[in-house]
Formats: sequence, structure tokens, C-alpha cells
Amino acid sequence: MARLAIAVALLVAPLAPAQGLVTAVVDSNGPSEALARKAHKALDGALRGLSGATLAEGPTFKKGAPRRCEGGECARTLAASLPAPAVVLLDLKGSDARLVCEVSFWLDGERRTSRKAEATPDSLEAPLRAAVEQVLPGWLRRGFGAVVVQAEPGAVVKVDGRVVAARGSEPLAVPAGVHQVDVVFASGAAVLQRVEVPESVRVALAVEPSAALVARAATGPSPLRYSSYALFMLGAASAAAGFVAGALSRSTAAGLTRCDAPGARECSALADVLRANEQAQQYASLGNVFLVLGASLATLGVGLFAVDTLLP
Repeated sequence: MARLAIAVALLVAPLAPAQGLVTAVVDSNGPSEALARKAHKALDGALRGLSGATLAEGPTFKKGAPRRCEGGECARTLAASLPAPAVVLLDLKGSDARLVCEVSFWLDGERRTSRKAEATPDSLEAPLRAAVEQVLPGWLRRGFGAVVVQAEPGAVVKVDGRVVAARGSEPLAVPAGVHQVDVVFASGAAVLQRVEVPESVRVALAVEPSAALVARAATGPSPLRYSSYALFMLGAASAAAGFVAGALSRSTAAGLTRCDAPGARECSALADVLRANEQAQQYASLGNVFLVLGASLATLGVGLFAVDTLLP
């Protein structure tokens, strides 16, 4: 059976080329330019309250001739021209007395979802906030971020020990902070990474099993790994010998009789006591040597194991 080979990377930086959020008004067919700008400001306020993303300044709406676009082409062109990958667009219809607002969310130039809301000039904030809450993805909300794992088909992706459905470039919403991402490939190789996810930011991870990892998974433990096992076992054996020597040191006093013991009619000779004391000291010294040697060998074995685990 192929063994798992693990590579560890600490605190991977965000790889997405651009971050942030921007808003714009697509068109205002009916409502005045002043009302469109007021609605745009209310939209920005709703996003600042719900999202932790940096809100870039969008273009100021200027009312002109009615646009004639088919299939949302005007919105697509506008979203692609804005300086952020995440875009919230506002399309207004109706009149200055009653507006019909369509809020749409775009990511990387593609429309993801949209919601409509009706509002009046005096009550724009609540309907727009409700629409934003429905279109804003979880990873853009305050306290959350996203991991985008790009791995070969058949790989199993785990985030903090839980299997997740990694679908290409689809962001996986996670709480902002440090997370453990584990990708296990069909070959048996695995890549383990600790990733820091900032608030409302996508962190892209392109994970591939390197040739070295696959080779190690197929061939089993390396000589360095076997050396670490041997050193650790020798260290354990040496430590055990140290404890045996300590026990022998304590047993050297067996058979000696104290002269001041109650009811003692005779006691051990001074020469026997001195000989037992010298033997106890020898055993104690030998036990200390074995204990120090065992601890050193075991520590060296653990160190070699850690080095072998981190090697590519």
C-alpha cells in the first residue's frame, strides 16, 4: 500500500491577483440622476455594514440617453471595467415616487445572483440592505473569508479536518483566521498547508503532487526515517538500562544490618558497609550515564523524523 507523503507550508499568502469590492449604477430608467446617486450611496452603506471587504469608490452615475442592451450586456461590460473582482451593480426603474431596484452580484466578470426590491425615496436603506443580504456570498461577510483550492480531479480536500466539496474556482467560505487545508490525491500523496485567510478575501491554493512526493509515496520510508526509528529505539533501551541500574543501586543495601536497629544483637561490619556504598555509587553513576545517553539518542531520533517529514 502506498504511504502518505506530506508537505507542510506555513501561512500561505493570498494568491488572488486583486481583492476588494466596488459598486456602480448600471442605469436609471425613470428615476432622476439625484435619486440614483442617493440609492447608490444607500447601497454602499448597506455593504459597509455587511461586508469586511475594502469598498472601492465606484463611478459616479450620470444620467444620459436610455441604454439599449440585450441580455444584460451593459451590466457585463460595466462589471468588467471596474477595478475589483467583486462587483455589486444597481439597476433602477420606476419613478421618483416609487423605485424598482435590482441588485446583482458579479465575481470575476460573471453574474452570480440578483434580487429585486421596491423602495421609496424616503426608505431606500432597508429594502437595499435586504437585497444585499440575499446576493452577498458568505465569504464576503464580516468575520469570514474564502479558500479556493485548485487540485486535480479525484483529490479529496479537507479544511480543518472536514471534507469539503472543492469545485474548481468556487470559493469555500471559512471564518477569517488560520486554517489547515489537507489535499489527498488518488496516488496516496498528500499536501498539508496552514493557510491564513483574511476577512472577506479569497486565498487561492494551486495544489499539485510533486514528482518527489509521488516517488516517496510509492517507495515507502526513506533511510533517514529508518535511522530515526533506530535511534529512538536505542534511546529507549538506554533509558531502560538506566532505570535498571538505579534499581540495582538501591538494592545494594539489602542484607546489611544497622547497629542502632531495635533488638539488633549484631550489625554489619564497616568494611561491608563501605563496599556496598561504593557499589551503589557505581550503579548510580552508570544509571545516570544511560539516562543521559538514552535521552540524547531519543531526541536525535525525533529530530531526524521531523526532518524526514519536512523534506520534499
